Amino acid sequence: MYDSSGKLAWQDAGILYSSLGNNDIVNPLSLLQEKYKSVNENLLGNLLLSYKILPDLVFRSSFGYNTFRSDESTTRPTTAIDPNSGELPSSAFANSNTRNWIIEPQLEYSRVTALGKLNILLGNTYQDKSGSTSSMNGTNYNSDLLLNSIAAAPNITAYNDFVQYRYTAFFGRVNYNLYDKYILNISARRDGSSRFAPENRWANFGAVGAAWIFSSEPIVKKVLPFLSFGKIRGSYGTTGNDQIGDYKFLNLWSNTTNTYNGLSGLYPKALYNPGYSWEINKKLEAAIELGFLSDDILFSASFYNNRSSNQLISYSLPTQTGFFNVIRNFPGLVENTGWEMTLTTKNFHKKGFSWTTSFNITIPKNRLLAFPGLSTSSYAGRYVIGQSLNLINALKYTGVDPKTGIYTYEDLNKDGQLTTADYQVQGNLDPKFYGGLQNSITYRQFDLSFFFEFRKQTGLSYLNQLAFTPPGWIYNQPDLVLNRWQQPGNVSPVQQFTSGYTNAYVAIAQLTNSNGIYTDASFIRLKNVSLSYHLPVSWLGKYHIRNCRLFVEAQNLLTITNYKGSDPETQNFYILPPLRSIVGGIQFNF
Repeated sequence: MYDSSGKLAWQDAGILYSSLGNNDIVNPLSLLQEKYKSVNENLLGNLLLSYKILPDLVFRSSFGYNTFRSDESTTRPTTAIDPNSGELPSSAFANSNTRNWIIEPQLEYSRVTALGKLNILLGNTYQDKSGSTSSMNGTNYNSDLLLNSIAAAPNITAYNDFVQYRYTAFFGRVNYNLYDKYILNISARRDGSSRFAPENRWANFGAVGAAWIFSSEPIVKKVLPFLSFGKIRGSYGTTGNDQIGDYKFLNLWSNTTNTYNGLSGLYPKALYNPGYSWEINKKLEAAIELGFLSDDILFSASFYNNRSSNQLISYSLPTQTGFFNVIRNFPGLVENTGWEMTLTTKNFHKKGFSWTTSFNITIPKNRLLAFPGLSTSSYAGRYVIGQSLNLINALKYTGVDPKTGIYTYEDLNKDGQLTTADYQVQGNLDPKFYGGLQNSITYRQFDLSFFFEFRKQTGLSYLNQLAFTPPGWIYNQPDLVLNRWQQPGNVSPVQQFTSGYTNAYVAIAQLTNSNGIYTDASFIRLKNVSLSYHLPVSWLGKYHIRNCRLFVEAQNLLTITNYKGSDPETQNFYILPPLRSIVGGIQFNF
């Protein structure tokens, strides 16, 4: 990395990489010579006002304001540049300013009678979010001393952008509780968003829910004396989504440095679609909640069914259109169903010591119920009616041929070629189930809690990494490749190494089109641990301290998995996995 004089070495690296046909590799330590500076300002304010107009009528409003400013600069001096490249020093400057404000006035009426409780809420939301950014790049500086001045750059390129998002909603809710047994809830809202064309900006949503606390019935108390609480509830409603980015319905253009007749040109940034509208999800839920032995044992189970026929997506297009995708409403009907269950137990509760355990599990299911024109769409090879959207519809991987040392796949139609006609349904990437286990223990002044999360799923294996960076190329490899096929008769999950465009390279290129890149990615992870100690109040009184707590908190301490890859949660070698962190501190309340 360094030459005999202690400076960064370039010549040896240039000879090495040029022999491999790659001239854009630099001495990695040169990146340490580049400097980055960022100065940020953040202002956040909130205000809540309320006024009681009548004994049963209250007006309130919340106000929020946030502004964030950032100034950044990056310099690339002479010491960071290969002297053989002919490049000169350069700098980049950027600044941004975002502003967000929100106002939410509400009018609430509450009335308590002998029969029950009535609550009526009317409200409105106004939100505005705007942001501007600009950047300038300067190149070919003749001195490192001028890098912090954009005006001193011989060549300057600039970019600027402005985005504004506005959202408003009118909503109302009526809640009635009869005898503390029967509960009815009705809500409605009308939402408007600037992310849609004018004719599609508004949408209506609503919901209705009902509940029966049957444990309050005299006959239930008599027949089931051990049941301390029982509730049945159900609801049906619609919700909306406008999270698609701004101005996607407009025909947007951007400038290019390429010129025509001496003038800069323009190019379309994306394919626009003024016809998409609010995504609407229809949600149905039913649940039961139970409490036993004076609520020492709490159990709840719910079933949900969510359907959407107009999800907002980036719809894939054939490359012949000149664009890879376009924002539109998904033409298929998608259903998400599942069970969610929670069990909480007070295992021990005496003076000075308590122990509580909470367990939850979710069993989800995703299906594509309908897709008009699926066979002629760009999703024909990806989706199957009645199957999950995360379907593994691919070639069937049959392992490494012990004779040739090359990945093999099943030729389903026996035509001697591997095409989409050979794809088979081989499961999906939806989690089979997931959940967690929480324990909380208190002993005198000590508090201990720890949480395990678990997930049963299929995910990307290390073979997916090899498919994009074949062994023999200039990339690090997982140590599993040490068990690769090397001679006829070897049995290995990794095929022979190749550094050229051989049959082995063709085979590894097909790997991403098969189920061979998937494996069991289930895991159990000790997600959180917290231990704290509260100093006795008798020690603190004379110092006018109400409470003092010493604590240690840790995250991601332990992961139990058979997953072959980077991390079962991220499943990507290029994404930082969840960090193991330990934090200790002391907290005072005066």
